[in-house]
Amino acid sequence: MIFTGFKRKTNQIFFNKRIAELTENSTKTTSNKVKNIMVVIDDSSLKDAVVNELSQLFSISKDSIEILVVKSKKAKSEVVENSISPKDFGWYGKIKTEWLKEILTKKYDLLINYSKVENLYTNLLLLHCKVIFKVGFAHLDNRFYDLIIKCEPTEITLFNKELKKYLEILNKI
Repeated sequence: MIFTGFKRKTNQIFFNKRIAELTENSTKTTSNKVKNIMVVIDDSSLKDAVVNELSQLFSISKDSIEILVVKSKKAKSEVVENSISPKDFGWYGKIKTEWLKEILTKKYDLLINYSKVENLYTNLLLLHCKVIFKVGFAHLDNRFYDLIIKCEPTEITLFNKELKKYLEILNKI
């Protein structure tokens, strides 16, 4: 139990040292159309609804949407597909799971963070992602995102409508 606190502290130190470097070196290109999306969410019950709504809103297939569910704690008996927890991160921000490494090596056109609460491990995940355009709620750390939408985290439909409006203005869809 005490090692969990040490691990969290080392990950926080890694995060603080690398935040400026990794946000400057992120892969940015201009005027790419959205073809594949990575979604970070902390409520697994909303997973199917979000995928359906995004596929209809952006007119893309459900296969091109990658969902990652962030859990603060994961029980051994609990099985949630594509879920990450602090157990998936090692010391100093290293990723331990192979499937997560594979997901993070792919390049995505859009990342949408639907997290309701700021989380160190979500932030570490965002540092490792290769994403062209990142979108999040206004209550989250704004250093990660290219577009921040101010609305309540429970208003996902409103968030998606505003997101579509701004992406049309930026010629991303």
